[in-house]
Amino acid sequence: VGSNHAQTRHRVLKIDRTESKDLVIIDDKHVYNQQEVRELLGRLDLGNRTKIGQKGGSGLSKAVSAYGIVGFVRFLEGFYIVLITKRRKMADIGGHSIYKIEDTSMIYIPNDSVRVTHPDEARYVRIFQNVDLSSNFYFSYSYDLSHSLQYNLTLLQRPYELWSSADPAAEEEVHAQSKQDSFDIFEDEGLPTQVVYSLQNEPYYK
Repeated sequence: VGSNHAQTRHRVLKIDRTESKDLVIIDDKHVYNQQEVRELLGRLDLGNRTKIGQKGGSGLSKAVSAYGIVGFVRFLEGFYIVLITKRRKMADIGGHSIYKIEDTSMIYIPNDSVRVTHPDEARYVRIFQNVDLSSNFYFSYSYDLSHSLQYNLTLLQRPYELWSSADPAAEEEVHAQSKQDSFDIFEDEGLPTQVVYSLQNEPYYK
């Protein structure tokens, strides 16, 4: 469950944990309010309880709190999800906040009941975890770090160049393209559909 900063609007990403090898993700595209997401989690909690009428235990518990999804990775068994669990704001570029990854968490997705074990899985996990994501990795919820500042400024200037023409079709094309390129799933709330990561060449020293 993801939310905006005020936690008034929510989106739900459903990940199937019954698949031992494949990654099955469903985004229902619905924007939930607080009441709707509370009811949804309540139904999931009730449906996942092991005994009918059970009250003491819970069928749903929070696994981790995170600031973003780095991605998904698979070695010899099922998929893992890599999450940003700690961040630090480093800069602002034209009103866009730039964050440094301080810590991550790697969670195995498939349930133990469907897990197909492989003797070399742990070795590959250790090799992958040698990549220190807290060293030189940065992200932004609204600014594309995969391009240079000059390139991003050029994109910002393009709509004005096309709008200056008398062609209404060109104006409509720019409007559609700008909506397609938006990072914001709420358009006005600041929660992204896409986060772009970048690698800094120089090490960061505390």
